This record gives sequence, C-alpha cells and structure tokens, in this order.
Amino acid sequence: MIVSSCHEEKTGLAAVFLSKFFVRWPAGKDGFYLLRRLFRRLGYAGYLLCCILAFCLYPLVRHLPPYKGLWLFAERGNDAQDNAFHLFQFVRKTAPYLSAAYLIDRKSPDFVRVARLGRTIQPGSFSHYLAFVCADVKISTHIMGYSPNPYLFTKLKFDRMLPGKKVFLQHGILYNSISSLSAERIHVDLFVCSVPKEYHELLTLYHHPKRVVQPLGLCRYDRLFQAHSEKRQILVMPTWRLFLRNCSNRTFQDSGYFQSFHCLLCHRKLHALLEQYDYELIFQLHPEMQHFTPCFTNSHPRIHISTAPPDTQSLLMESKLLITDYSSVFFDFSYLKKPLIYFQFDSEDFFSAQYRPGYFEFEKDGFGPVCRKVDEVLIALQTYLAGNMQLPSLYKKRVDTFFPPPRTDHCAQTFSAIQDLLSNSGK
Repeated sequence: MIVSSCHEEKTGLAAVFLSKFFVRWPAGKDGFYLLRRLFRRLGYAGYLLCCILAFCLYPLVRHLPPYKGLWLFAERGNDAQDNAFHLFQFVRKTAPYLSAAYLIDRKSPDFVRVARLGRTIQPGSFSHYLAFVCADVKISTHIMGYSPNPYLFTKLKFDRMLPGKKVFLQHGILYNSISSLSAERIHVDLFVCSVPKEYHELLTLYHHPKRVVQPLGLCRYDRLFQAHSEKRQILVMPTWRLFLRNCSNRTFQDSGYFQSFHCLLCHRKLHALLEQYDYELIFQLHPEMQHFTPCFTNSHPRIHISTAPPDTQSLLMESKLLITDYSSVFFDFSYLKKPLIYFQFDSEDFFSAQYRPGYFEFEKDGFGPVCRKVDEVLIALQTYLAGNMQLPSLYKKRVDTFFPPPRTDHCAQTFSAIQDLLSNSGK
C-alpha cells in the first residue's frame, strides 16, 4: 500500500509537471495516455522542423532539376489505384517532358508499377518535404494527401501559405455533407467534380469560387470503359467506420458492422443462391478496415475473403453485381449501368457519427434497392439473379439523369485544366 501510494504520488507529480509544458492531463487517464500524447506532439514538432528547413531551402532548391517545374502526385502514400495514378500515367505517356513525381512508399505493392512510369518519392523523406514546398502543382485524391502529415498541415492551414498550385482530384463523387471540405476550411486552386448536383453543392453550400470548381469527372473513369470481360462474380465492398477504425479485434467482432456482414456471408440462402446460379462472391474491406480481414472466415467455397490490397477498378469491371453500404464506389459501378444493392443496417449511426446526409437520398435517388436486414439483401439478390442481372428501368432512368453522358477523356481534360491553371499564374 505504501509503495502504491508513493508510486501514485510520483506519477501525479510527473503528470502535473509534463502537462504544464506539453499537454493537459485529462481526468481519468493513466500515464500511458500522457506518453502517447507526448510522443505524438514530439512527432508533430519533427514534422514542423523539417518543413521549416525545407521552406528555408526553397529559394535555392526550387531552381534545381529535381524540383524545378515539378508536378507532385499523391493518393494515400501507400497505394496507386485512384485518380492521381491514372492522371500520372496519362502525363508520363503524353507529356514525358514534364517533371513529374509520384509519392509512394517503396514497400507498397503498387510501387514497381509506378516506378516503371517515372520518378517516385518516399513519403516522409526529406525529398518529400522539398517537393512539398517546391512543386509548381500538387495533385492529390485526398486533401493535402501530398503533405508529410495531412492532418497536422491541414489543421495549420498550410494549404493557404504553401507555394504552388493545389489540385484536389477527389477519390469519389461527393454526396455526403462534409464541412471539412468547405472553402472556409481548405484552399485549393482546382476542385474536380463529376456530376451537376455535386457541382451545384460545391458552389452553393461549400462556397468554392466558380473559377475553382470544374466538372471534369474522375480520371479513373477512363479505364472503366476499356475492353474487359465480366465474370459470374458478385462483389461485396462496404466502406469504413470512423468509430471502429482503431478498435481491438474483439470490439470489432462485437460491432453491428461485423455481425451484419458475417451473418450475410454465412447465410445458407446466400450459399444456395451462389450454387444455383453458378456465381462466386468476393468480399473486400475498405483500406481503412483491412486489418480486420482475419476476423472474417470463408464460410463457403464460392465465397472469397480478399486479403490483398484491391485493384478496385478491375473488381468493378469484372463483377456483375455490387453489394455496398454507403461507399461512393457505387457511383463507379452505376456509371457502368450495372445492378447494385445497398445494405444499410446502421444508417442512423453512420450519418450521426461519421458523415451528414447531403443532396443524395438513397431511397429517392439511389440506383438500387435499400436494404436494412440480411433477409432483404438476399431477396433483392435473388430477384437480380433470376432476372439475369438486368438493371431495372427505374434505376436505369436515375443513372441516366444523374450522370452526364459517358466519355473516356477525363484525364485529358484534367491535364488541360491544370495546364491552363499554371499558364494563368505565369508558370
């Protein structure tokens, strides 16, 4: 007891001392919490010091060959699947004279594919910091995705003081209400959107200037209409959950998210339908949730739990039907005029804890039936299978109304828009 009291006293004194200089000591938290907060802040200090040094070197370095006239492309830093990669690929093939670099980790399974096209930069390296401050144009699918620490530098509004032009390609069609993307919160020089309703929202509710917002479409859409063959394949691809992203496996398995998809994958009726109609099913978790993949087990030979980083475009092109919840990937799939099913078992929680509803109402505007229970999903699936996977006229009409006519020049138009942006700035 005496030792315990002495330990608590010392811990308390240390907490008071450190909290005065580093972080506030929250009630009910132990010393490990404090250490985590302290190390996080020390890490932030490291980011800032490297960035300050890069800014100091900027007047000299920006004239050197590796950084002069640089176009910096980025997604998450560990992948090359999205709009930034497709645009980078286009630029390297059609304008090899441009200085272009792609931000990607050497350990990424996509690294070799990017390196074959051109220069790569390791995230977190000092070359990354120099490119961050020196690039004439910074292009990303995620806000500040090209920065050494998107969270920190977005909070500090580095996007407003950073030299060079900023291009936000997006990684999907914006349909939820996300206040962090408003003009008051972020500063970009080109904000790419895809559909008329999205364009209107960005101007009226997000208050971005008309000169900034351009309906150029998603660069990755160019690949969707390339020649490909479909498989007798159903794709289940849910989005992530903010409140589950960093929880333990046990907590995850107790969640409604796991229970709902586990019940679907293990349901005997699903197994029977796959056998009756000779279909395979692929279950693919979102990148933010892939560390939970081992929690799911293959419950049938025709069901495949994907353990590898997805080639999302290939999966969409090859599959006959998509089952998702709220993932914006349903826009890509619907753009191909293929049938889908929304499995929204937790809509109230999702739209209160993660996003706010936007202009798109699933029951009124959606491109497939909205199901709340596993049984409803299976009934909808059986209907599509029995109907040879045809898209009903109601949903076909909604697709035709929502999207502009299909085209395959999204990369070319985006490239031209960036060139115009640089020309108008004297670059």
